[in-house]
Amino acid sequence: MSGYQEPINILVVDDEDSVRRRCVRLLNSAGCEVMGVSNSKSALHLVESQSFDLMLVDIRMPGMDGMELLERVKTAFPHIEVLMMTGYSSVDTAIKAMKMGAYDYLTKPFDSDELLHIVGHIADKVTSQREIQDLQRQLAEKTGSPRLIGNSPAVRDINRFIEKVAPVDCNILLHGESGTGKGLVTEIMHAKSPRARGPLVVVDCAALSGSVLESELFGHVKGAFTGAHSNRTGYFEFAQHGTLFLDEIGELPLDLQGKLLRAVQKQEIVRVGSNRPTKVDVRIIAATNRDLEAMVKQGGFRHDLFYRLNVINYHLPALREHPEDVSLLIDHFLKHYAAALKIAEVPAQTAQHLDSLSSYDWPGNVRELENEVQRALIMGGSPKAGDSKASGPDSAQTVSLELDMANGLDYREQMTRVTHHFARQLLEHALAQCQGNISRAAEALGLRRTSLQRLIKRHNLDPSAYKS
Repeated sequence: MSGYQEPINILVVDDEDSVRRRCVRLLNSAGCEVMGVSNSKSALHLVESQSFDLMLVDIRMPGMDGMELLERVKTAFPHIEVLMMTGYSSVDTAIKAMKMGAYDYLTKPFDSDELLHIVGHIADKVTSQREIQDLQRQLAEKTGSPRLIGNSPAVRDINRFIEKVAPVDCNILLHGESGTGKGLVTEIMHAKSPRARGPLVVVDCAALSGSVLESELFGHVKGAFTGAHSNRTGYFEFAQHGTLFLDEIGELPLDLQGKLLRAVQKQEIVRVGSNRPTKVDVRIIAATNRDLEAMVKQGGFRHDLFYRLNVINYHLPALREHPEDVSLLIDHFLKHYAAALKIAEVPAQTAQHLDSLSSYDWPGNVRELENEVQRALIMGGSPKAGDSKASGPDSAQTVSLELDMANGLDYREQMTRVTHHFARQLLEHALAQCQGNISRAAEALGLRRTSLQRLIKRHNLDPSAYKS
């Protein structure tokens, strides 16, 4: 093995000198930063003063044994992964250790490939967690702490709810129309919770099919199905000691709801293709724009899962229920996107166009308002044909919708066509504004560069065509 993508810090704890030295030498040669100690007391002193990603711990040691060391480490430093080492006679104890939070166990004598294989998976997990935390840090540095915009009684009530429940480590169910800010409220609650130092992992339950979603949620083992060429860590494990946001929970297939219930109820998951449970420690915040209680009565959602998720519930109001916040939101989004697009002064036409929408009821809520501000800035603020007499920002698009209805297209087909058209138009204008520079266009649109590249490819666009 030539080494891992990123070096991880490992502490080997074993009173057998030969085993300890062998592990240290082998893992050092694989590119890891490794230290070794002969007893649990020395190990505790080290983890209190230095940073480690992984500990290899022998179960049987004089004085404080490996089980007690595992318990102490997982209590004080839950982010550290622990791999237990045991003799054949202690396998039952090793399985108990996994239920206490150990990642896995090795049975002595083990060969070098077996050790490197397991440590490789742990290194992948640590690297992924670092990437998630880095992205969250970058986002926080770029945008500051997430916050709600508005001074209305509705927004003040949401803030009171957040302050009250964020410190309480229980599951939460958010419901409300699409675009009302369920994701933002989750970000704020996570940032204000005791789990803030852990990851916030977002799962869109509506975006994946049931078979794929099971693997995404719980992970899978090598050979579990066609194409499973290696072990995969799922969202639950990525969210360890943090928050898991299950968006559009009402779209989850019934068969998968039962498996999610086990994870919520027992705080353990089983990877696809495995029968070995893995303990997880996550707080779940679920969100939906559907009436889950009605779905329970109709048999579309499991009642036991609903009650597990619905420990605390909160309804987020539609934007039309607090219209006094519209002008504040427009000002906020104007400043944000003007800075991203490097627009020194907002054109008067753009400002007038947005002012004219103050009486619009925004059926798409805050997300629709944000998109309209972004569109107006990118397109120079020119209202579309007929906008002056329209009740909303896209009256020209409404006319085309009516024609599509006459042609027999249903709602889903209409939405697909309109969304595709709008997305392509938005990408074209962003590329034109940024002279075909993908990095600048991605920043202006609030996307990652790789995400924008995928969208450009999907819409068959050529960035070079937009260079001056």
